[in-house]
Amino acid sequence: MLHGLAAAPGVALGPALVYQLAEALPTAGSSTATFSVAQEQVRLAKALAQADASLGEHEARLRQANKAEEADIFAAHRMLLHDPSLREMIDQAITEHSLPAPDAVLLAANAQAELLEEIGDDYLRARAVDLRDVARLLERALTGTKSLGEQLSEPAVIVGRDLGPSDLMSVPHERLLGLVLAGGGLTAHSSILARGLGIPAVVGLGETLLHNVATGTLLALDGATGQVYVAPNETELATLRAQATALREQEATLREAVALPTITSDGHAIALVANASTVAEARSAHAWGAAGIGLLRTELLFLERTTLPDETEQLALYAAIAAELPGLPITVRTLDVGGDKHLPAFPLPHEDNPFLGWRGLRIGLSEPDLLLPQLRALLRAGANATIRIMLPMVSTVSEVQQARALLDRARRELDAEGLAYAQQVELGVMIEVPSAALTADALAREVDFFSIGTNDLTQYTLACDRGNQRVATLYQPLHPSVLQLIAMTCTAAHRHGRHVAVCGELGGDPKATALLIGLGVDELSCSPGSIPHVRAAIRATSYADAQALAHQALEAPDAAAVQALLNTVA
Repeated sequence: MLHGLAAAPGVALGPALVYQLAEALPTAGSSTATFSVAQEQVRLAKALAQADASLGEHEARLRQANKAEEADIFAAHRMLLHDPSLREMIDQAITEHSLPAPDAVLLAANAQAELLEEIGDDYLRARAVDLRDVARLLERALTGTKSLGEQLSEPAVIVGRDLGPSDLMSVPHERLLGLVLAGGGLTAHSSILARGLGIPAVVGLGETLLHNVATGTLLALDGATGQVYVAPNETELATLRAQATALREQEATLREAVALPTITSDGHAIALVANASTVAEARSAHAWGAAGIGLLRTELLFLERTTLPDETEQLALYAAIAAELPGLPITVRTLDVGGDKHLPAFPLPHEDNPFLGWRGLRIGLSEPDLLLPQLRALLRAGANATIRIMLPMVSTVSEVQQARALLDRARRELDAEGLAYAQQVELGVMIEVPSAALTADALAREVDFFSIGTNDLTQYTLACDRGNQRVATLYQPLHPSVLQLIAMTCTAAHRHGRHVAVCGELGGDPKATALLIGLGVDELSCSPGSIPHVRAAIRATSYADAQALAHQALEAPDAAAVQALLNTVA
């Protein structure tokens, strides 16, 4: 048995298909083919249109299915496809080095990718992976090479070193039984897509995987535990089949429980709300019985365009989302870019450590022309809905005070213009860095609520970039140090009558639900699809037991001990 990172839950059983990405890329002068420059440029233009259409179809399909995070991957890939610098290098390879279009594409992409990798920035390294994936998609459009989906005629478990988003999306869902990768991490694009599409996946298995598995080898995997069985015996097969049956029965039960209240068995109420980016996701949240939106990400409106959205456009989005959940609170996070999110319309400077640099509220305070229109739009949306404003990447009390001053300025401007807006809007902060948790008592005097972003809080506490495969195993949201900060935040908030939400990935993990409740969390915010699972977990625990569990977890020496503790009560 092999053990990797549990990237996407579910049980899969089937023959392996080992998929090898092309390792060798052409170099200048490697081709001796005779061709016409004009003809190659025509071929390239047609292939660009075909590749763009393919990426657009993937993006549209995912948005239709309320998979905003997954769709954003392909929106970003479309931007890479049309990057002027990439196109210039491709044209140069064709005209100056006499390379046919397919070789020119791979050469140019490889050159750009190597430059990005040499910089040493993890965001840019991830961008290099995306760039190579886009280049291979374009190369296939030029050569007619079959995609992974076209090569896969029978259902199989895909095995490889890594897998690009375009390859993954090319496989018909009924043929993709599971995904097992030597590389990757929990936040890699392949993992994000697998979770969004409901494909069981285990990643980060290392080269041992490729040495032990060949095409046709029978594989069984449990995406919830990270276990992969190579040529499993009858006992292992029987266990996994029973787990698969239990999962199907559980899904049916969850759909019947949509209207049940989110209270523990001893009557302690927990607010269960949704994370969303789009109107479609808000609609899905309402269908699953969410009590509101706990995290409305606003970046999508900014990421897909070369001009910044104006106040009117932002107002229209917030109003449309609020209309999907009438009378329920909508917590809107102000623009959170920097780190791993860059805006086409607002280029950010290169930084050696972007996750420790200019991001989140820091940008908004430095560039009030970016934040002020959003605050005005949120205040105006609050005239007809329950809008709560949440500030990201807060490190100090003074940042909150500056943001509140900007909010007051927005009110004065709206008064002067005679525009209707909410007189009272709750203001909260994300607890994402240790300094915010450690000074939660002071922050609680300045704001109305906290929302803990466990993804960033984990990486900043453990000094571990969650997108860096080399340290993926150190990214441990259940580490006692992270739990101590969550408990500290809850204690400080409650001392001042403030409520605390969790909106990171941990908030959508049913195995962690009781622990979070015991630590003092009042509200859990997760993806719409996770709501029924978290609802069931809330109702299955008692507040007294949750508090006892939290006490034990806080005394644990490491994340493994906490996980073992959770396994005993699951």
